[in-house]
Order: sequence, then C-alpha cells, then structure tokens
Amino acid sequence: MQWYSPLEDRIHIYGRTVRRQPLPLFWTGSGVEIDTDGGEVWFEVESAHAFWEEWIRIELDGVCIQRFLLEAGRKRICAYRGLPAGVRRTVRLLKEVQPYAEDPDRYLAVHAIGTDGKLYMAKPKKCRLEFIGDSLTSGEGLSGPKGLTAWAPATFGLQGHYACLLANWLEADFRILSQSGWGVYCAWDNNVRQNMPSYYDRVCGIVEGEKNIAMGAQRENDFSAWQPDVIVVNLGTNDGSAAAQPAWVDPVTGKAWKLERGQDGRLLASSQKKIQDAVVAFLRTLRARNSHAYLLWAYGMVGSEIRPELEEAVETYRKEDPRAKFVPLEGMRDEWVGANCHPNAASHRAAAKVLLEEIRQFL
Repeated sequence: MQWYSPLEDRIHIYGRTVRRQPLPLFWTGSGVEIDTDGGEVWFEVESAHAFWEEWIRIELDGVCIQRFLLEAGRKRICAYRGLPAGVRRTVRLLKEVQPYAEDPDRYLAVHAIGTDGKLYMAKPKKCRLEFIGDSLTSGEGLSGPKGLTAWAPATFGLQGHYACLLANWLEADFRILSQSGWGVYCAWDNNVRQNMPSYYDRVCGIVEGEKNIAMGAQRENDFSAWQPDVIVVNLGTNDGSAAAQPAWVDPVTGKAWKLERGQDGRLLASSQKKIQDAVVAFLRTLRARNSHAYLLWAYGMVGSEIRPELEEAVETYRKEDPRAKFVPLEGMRDEWVGANCHPNAASHRAAAKVLLEEIRQFL
C-alpha cells in the first residue's frame, strides 16, 4: 500500500480551500479525486465537532458506494478492497454538509490517500463551475424523505444535487459556496450579517474556531489560482421570505432591520432597493474577481416572491456587463418535495437541465 499526500500533483482537489497538509475541506462538495488501478483504496481523514457531525460520500466511477457520518478523531477509512487489480478507476471523496458558523470546533481534513495500485494523473476537467447559494445549493433535503423535518447534517446531501449533475454532464471542476438560510441582502430572519456577498473574498470566512483559522479559513482567497468559466448564483429565496418575519435586532448596535411588504403584497420600494442594490453590487464583485466568467443568476426552485425585483436588478447590471443573465427555475411540485420541505433530486435535476441549456450557449 502506497500512501500519498492530497497535495500530490496527480490528485484533483475539489472546493475552495488552502493547499496545506493536511488538506482542509470547508465547503459542501469539497474533496479529492484519484485515478488508480488498485484493487484497494483508503482515505486518512481527521474531523471534529461539538454538535454537528461531518458527513462524507465515496464514489467509484461516479457511483456512490459509501455515505456516512464521521466520528471525531483521525482515522483511516477503506473506500473499497478486493476489486480486480489492473483496472483503472476514478475514486472520489466529497464532503456532503455545509460549514456551520454555529459550531466553531467543527472541521474536516484529509491527511493521505492510499492505494495498492498505480496512481495516474486525474482526468483533466473541461471547464470550471462555481455555485453560490443558500440551503438549495447546500443540498438540504436531498438526504431525507418528504415529511421528515430535522435541521440536521443527515438531511443534507449531494445525491442528485444540481451542481454535481452539471459538473458530471460537462466533465467540469466545481466549487460550492453556500449557507442554509442566508441571502444576497439578508437571511430568512432579516439578519443582515448573514449574506453570502460579505464573505465571498475569504476562503471560508463564515467559520471561526482555532483549528479552522489555523487551516486558513479566514485567509483572503487567491482568485488567480482558480478562475471559473461560469458562476451560478442561486440566492434570493431567503430574502424574499424575510418580510414575513419579525425584525432582526443587531446585538452589537441595537439597530433593528426588516424588509417590509405593502398592502398589495409586494415589497415596499425601500425594501426592493436594498435587495436590488445588493444584487448589483455582488455581480460587480464577482466580475472584479472573475474577469472572464459568465454570470447566471438562478431563482425559483422554492417560490418566486421576488422574481421581478431580481430580474430587474440583473438587467440593470447587464447594461454595464452583458455577460450576465437571469435564469428562472421551475418551482417545486408536490412530488418534488424532500426532507425539510426542500427540493428532492427530481427538482434538482429539473434545475440542472435548465442551467445546462444556458451554459451550452457559451461553453
């Protein structure tokens, strides 16, 4: 059995991270991929948590052969053994759960990968895709049946996830940056501190804790090292629902924040402006950091309350940059509901098909 560092050139790394030993996996969909002809493959990983455990999946030639939670500690995990040697296979380990700001003790890192066969250069990717979103992009609901309500790591997953489907169809490298409940301007409860644009410039700025900081979570991201061809932003669902919630009071300043609707059910003009300004500002940030990426703003998997506001904001931005587009997605049908009243794999597949047609126009 030969053991390799995850930083070995022949190993492909998924997800926004810092290249260090051990390799930290911060975001949903982060992981490592190898090509080997061995009959046996192992991963040496280390994890910890206070209350939200990590879940991982192991895939063999694109098929999930294991999915399980990780107990705290450093251990070696057998991906498979006893398969015929001499047959080249692609083996992938992916993190299935988003980072949790509420659990600063939580982390996951890969120390080494072992195989009894030859290690080949990982298959080159044809393009790069970046996905930015909320619970829909974190895969909430994909690992549970309709009717199950439990905001727990077990209900998050990648099986049938729209980002994974697109990456597989396009033979692409991909990255996911997402947080359940967050928005482009504010979270579902009007919390203006919980918006994705505020954290885009850091590796994984939403998590703290001594271990995460030591592994580089709070570092400025090196955008020159990885430039996407397409960025899909799937934000706005939580902003749209915030108007139905009580005001959020900043515990530091004491200021109250709340999006509001008028008697006609539409957001007040002042609330519309807050969201639209946030959309335009974020698109400008994405363009400044990713000079050649095509920017797609996707919306509608769960409700379409603020579609006019989002569409208008994207059109406003397009006046200065035509390489951006608003993409409406089909809302959930009754048979498309998974755990936590979130989309199941059928809903994700429908979204992926719409996005695929858009992406094919310029890739």
